[in-house]
Amino acid sequence: MTKVYFTRHGETVWNKQGRFQGHKDSDLTDKGIEAAELLAYRIEDIELDYIISSPLMRAYKTAQIVRGNKDVEIIKHDGLKEINLGDFEGMSYAEIKNKHGDLLAKIEKDPFNNPYPNGENLREFYERVVKAFKEILDKYRNKTILIVAHGGTIKCIEAYMRNFELSKDWIGNVVKNCSLSLIEVDENDRIKEVFYNDTRHLEGSAVNL
Repeated sequence: MTKVYFTRHGETVWNKQGRFQGHKDSDLTDKGIEAAELLAYRIEDIELDYIISSPLMRAYKTAQIVRGNKDVEIIKHDGLKEINLGDFEGMSYAEIKNKHGDLLAKIEKDPFNNPYPNGENLREFYERVVKAFKEILDKYRNKTILIVAHGGTIKCIEAYMRNFELSKDWIGNVVKNCSLSLIEVDENDRIKEVFYNDTRHLEGSAVNL
């Protein structure tokens, strides 16, 4: 039995400002750091064999915090990166709509076939993430791992394991920062969802203020 935990990186400055991040990074906020520390406390007694992280700094920094005192290796996997938003990265939605309104409308109408300028389209992103996910399941079979990634990345994995197609508004319906999910994968690659987007460890804390 393979056990796979998932979490999304802690809140970042650009999350708070409503800016598109993609492959660009911004620092974790104090709230994001605290949420990662609370998650570390929650999984303190869970024995992990490996932590697999997106190489983007907001995810990798979260992985380092969540590891806590565990003697476990953090392995970077490029396939877990967030969608590449190209020229839109670092901009707010309002700025993009003002400067690139026609292009934005085209992408929003059909994100599967229209890529972000100098970035990916949703189909390319989904295929990249699923390929990475399958590689991870194959390489770490019968291990217990934690994947630290991004809202969009985990949304793609969710679509794959629940067997549904991503919708056009996928980006507005992703897991919470530093939430925790768990699946179990048997020897026949059947996936059992144990829990998803659980935030019990964050409830009643300052990160919710």
